[in-house]
Amino acid sequence: MNLWQREDLRRATGETLRPGGFELTRRGLALCGQLCGLKRHARVLDIGCGAGATLRLLEKEGYLAFGLDKSPPLSRTNGLVVRADLMRPPFAAATMDAVVSECVLSLMPFPLAALEEWSRVLRPGGALLLTEFYIRNSATARTCSAASNSPVSHVQNFFEDAPYTASPQNGSCLDGARPAAEWNVLLEQSGFFLHTFEDHSTGLAELAARIVWYGRSDLPGAFSLPPSAGGCRTRYGYGLWIAQKETPCTLS
Repeated sequence: MNLWQREDLRRATGETLRPGGFELTRRGLALCGQLCGLKRHARVLDIGCGAGATLRLLEKEGYLAFGLDKSPPLSRTNGLVVRADLMRPPFAAATMDAVVSECVLSLMPFPLAALEEWSRVLRPGGALLLTEFYIRNSATARTCSAASNSPVSHVQNFFEDAPYTASPQNGSCLDGARPAAEWNVLLEQSGFFLHTFEDHSTGLAELAARIVWYGRSDLPGAFSLPPSAGGCRTRYGYGLWIAQKETPCTLS
């Protein structure tokens, strides 16, 4: 069962199931408008649309919403939802004005390849709204991993698009997290211009607090910390990236 299909998790985290919720999505859309010229009625693809929460928000905000997921949404939306591999969107090149990826990229086994495909479906100048986990203490994480001989992808090679070593039981977003600087490099390598990065780690703390409040200590996946290596503990953050395909906009 997907995490977003668990009723107990939905009670604890709310409809969006991610740090920052709708407020962070609206913030990202506003920045896409300011920095990339994204307008209402634009074609926006939600990668990993899950239960359809962001799809419904996009429709409410006046965008033409398209969703992509391995499973269909639980509730009905007006947007087109396609069931397919998130790393291989079945859309023609340059057909989307924006791509939204919220807490999804870290689950991709090859994030660079995924970003290249997401860039492919964007028109030139199209916007990418990315929210994702990142590692705050990257130097400590690298030292700990080396000391424990752990083959974690984000400490193997800063520029390598290597598969992360997520637990087969969990498939955790945290297992696939990388330092923010490494996400920046992957964006650049896949043909994006990074306009801005914002730290929204307070949203991660608030989400964790809600889970604890509801007494959910057994939640799998993105909400369970991977084991520490050699007594070391990795510190995680949550960020918002706004990037644009190929060239930045010239603002007037």
